[in-house]
Amino acid sequence: MKKLIMALAVAALVSGCANKDFGEVVNDGVNGAIDGVLGSVGVGNGTVVKNSDGGFSVEKEEFYITDSSRTRKNYGSIGIASTKKNPNGRTEAFIETCVHPRIGSVECTAYLYEVTPEGWLVDDAIPVRTDNRSKGLAAGKYYFKVQSEGLGNKYIATGEATIVPFVTNYLSITLE
Repeated sequence: MKKLIMALAVAALVSGCANKDFGEVVNDGVNGAIDGVLGSVGVGNGTVVKNSDGGFSVEKEEFYITDSSRTRKNYGSIGIASTKKNPNGRTEAFIETCVHPRIGSVECTAYLYEVTPEGWLVDDAIPVRTDNRSKGLAAGKYYFKVQSEGLGNKYIATGEATIVPFVTNYLSITLE
């Protein structure tokens, strides 16, 4: 450890860094390393926040799948994997895959909230589960709130996706 500190000090002196600059370089390096570790480990439905003292903390966010409200940030990923012609010519949604990167395929429940042209969420949700058949709904932009079922921890995904009209939309969800 002493050799590493000495090497950093010598490198800073050789490159012409002042003491204040060197301190900022070290702080930025340490903070970047901490941020990289916290980002790779994951913090569930929490957000890593940089404190005024230069340290980091995790702020938890309450998550209720049945509330028609957005989360502070999007969790996981939600997308339309494919669309196929619907035999009835209806617009439908079906959860094709719901996975967690470290677990694999999981059961999950999604609540879809229609997004108005102004960006507001409609209060009435459309529930879709991995063990159900496809659900009929109107085409357009939806905000998704998804959570895992039957696991020890609750894993979630949130975000927007656009449902294509008159086809079955196969949803691909990755939980966080």
